[in-house]
Amino acid sequence: MHLGIRFRAIALATAALFAVVACGGSSGNGLTLASTQALNVRLTTEPASFDPGQQQWDYEAAVGRQTFEALLRTTKDGKDAVGAAADSYTIDSTGTVYSFKLHKGAKWSDGQPVKAADFVYGFQRLLDPRLAAPYSSFYYSIKNANTVNNMDPKDPGVDAALQTLGLKAVDDSTFQVTLEAPAGYFKWVASLWTSSPVRKDIVSKYGKDSSGNDKWGAVAPTASQTVIGNGLYQISEDVPKDHITLVPNANYSGSQPKPTITKITESLIDDETVAYAKYKSGELDMVGVPVADTEAVRSSPELVTIPELTVFWVDINVKKAPFDNPKVRLAFSQAIDRDSFVTNIEKGRGISATTLIPKGMRNYRPDLGTPQTFNAATAKATLASAGVAASALTGIKYTYNSNSPTNKTIAEFVQAQFKTNLGIDIVLDGTDSKTVSKRLRTGNYQIGGPSGWGADYPDSQDWFDIFMTGSGNQFSNWSNKTYDDAVTAGDAASDNAKRDAAYQTAETTLVQDAPVMFLYQRTGWFLVKPYVKGINTTPNDDQWLGDFFTWSIQIAQH
Repeated sequence: MHLGIRFRAIALATAALFAVVACGGSSGNGLTLASTQALNVRLTTEPASFDPGQQQWDYEAAVGRQTFEALLRTTKDGKDAVGAAADSYTIDSTGTVYSFKLHKGAKWSDGQPVKAADFVYGFQRLLDPRLAAPYSSFYYSIKNANTVNNMDPKDPGVDAALQTLGLKAVDDSTFQVTLEAPAGYFKWVASLWTSSPVRKDIVSKYGKDSSGNDKWGAVAPTASQTVIGNGLYQISEDVPKDHITLVPNANYSGSQPKPTITKITESLIDDETVAYAKYKSGELDMVGVPVADTEAVRSSPELVTIPELTVFWVDINVKKAPFDNPKVRLAFSQAIDRDSFVTNIEKGRGISATTLIPKGMRNYRPDLGTPQTFNAATAKATLASAGVAASALTGIKYTYNSNSPTNKTIAEFVQAQFKTNLGIDIVLDGTDSKTVSKRLRTGNYQIGGPSGWGADYPDSQDWFDIFMTGSGNQFSNWSNKTYDDAVTAGDAASDNAKRDAAYQTAETTLVQDAPVMFLYQRTGWFLVKPYVKGINTTPNDDQWLGDFFTWSIQIAQH
């Protein structure tokens, strides 16, 4: 999932970060619960949509994961995906047909029953080229998905083509997915928050706005009425540019236990220093620690440090000169001293990275990152071999979120690195985070960030598919057949040795062609109020800790 410049909290699985207590006025271990069970957390950016199929960023998933329930969910230890909206699933002898048995009696937030046809429609929307779902490429293992999703959106045959997808409602409680070929990672795809049902009648009821966008998922004050989900929570209030309030879905009758928290307020706070101040004043119950405050909280009993399956990088628009030249891209990457970055900018909260896969995953291969390793002399030589003079590159714009002091510091560091090590003066182009996201997605930039990825699930396919041609999750507009072929082979292989070999080719190609400049893998630092109990972290947590198992969180009397 995209972290972008928002620094998503992706935690490695831990067994009950805080003790889970029983529901009720008091717990079995003597804990007394507060009379008001309200949780106050931060989102760094306002979501662009409440439609799970149109979401991409961690700040969007932090809402979508609560208001919708996918087929499966990651276990607490992060090692498997088990039943969520579906109680169970089976795979046929060919390894290509997955049959999901939906939870008996599950209901939408308006009381209507959840049916297999709702999943068929939700998945069709993910692969409808007219909707351009950012996560569509993750579903290309489904029969005909790649072909259908890459049709011309204006093709009159799109509706008919959607019916050829390997999606079927066998009956109201059985959703069947047929794949092109065996794909052992598909259970993880089914656990993505985007693998949720969508009600066709609701989409039709509210129609489209003047820009052609569906009104039902719009981020607007009307969301409490239009967003009908099957999740544990529902939207009770959306105050644009201020906050989103979630309350328990009174009609939820799925597989999750009844939650104790009766109100979650997700405040939209772009500036981490403002969020930190609100935490100290008691307005937030948990918060990411700004890098500038690292030393101040290092000894705090409220500090929680978590290794993360995250990697950050600087995006490069390879369609715009001079970065259409791979040697120029590589030279810029070789000019960044990542060890200095981690030590001086991140205050030791991470490790330098020159490859895509993070430490802690199977295909972590730092030895493949040599082409992007820092060396000022090599960087100058690479630039010279590109036939481009440093003086001709003055004025390149670096787009970043100027509302974030951390990102401003990162931008200034990168600017200084290019000046010192290449003799190039770049221009810092700061703006708000939502505009940065839009510019990256539409290709309206030269270089920018930091952007990045946090594991949706612990399989390398989740990472390598990011940079496939046409992927909605890469902002470099990069396309490389060698890379695509290698990833396709790795994704399809069931033998780990064959997967490893294919992914090694992909990583080598990616690092050498440098559509991004890899920076570092982060360790998350969070402050959590001592009265917040029952948090369970997973490798997939979004912008606040424990959001995969919200039902277990409780507020102790304080």
